[in-house]
Amino acid sequence: MPTVLSFPAQARAEELASSLEDCQVLEVSFANGPPMPAIKGGCFQFATVFKAFGGQWNHARKVHVFYDWSAVEASLEAALRRQGDGAEHSEQDWDQDSGFRARAR
Repeated sequence: MPTVLSFPAQARAEELASSLEDCQVLEVSFANGPPMPAIKGGCFQFATVFKAFGGQWNHARKVHVFYDWSAVEASLEAALRRQGDGAEHSEQDWDQDSGFRARAR
């Protein structure tokens, strides 16, 4: 049965994830808590981008967990921009709209 995406940010995150190779978005549940949005797949090279937008690596589940779908959407947009910049900039500083500063390697 197909899943109905209830939030525009969730639908947009799904669309953006499909643009990255082996990347998918999903919800994960933890004990005594609500389901949380997450990014899973072969997109580890964007770990610093995800962290800048509040993503926390969960080693047990092998996912980057976020507090809301808007953060997932914003981090995937930043990852796509970084991928579009190409590999010629192996080390680069960039600012996100959220006010975080991260050093991409």
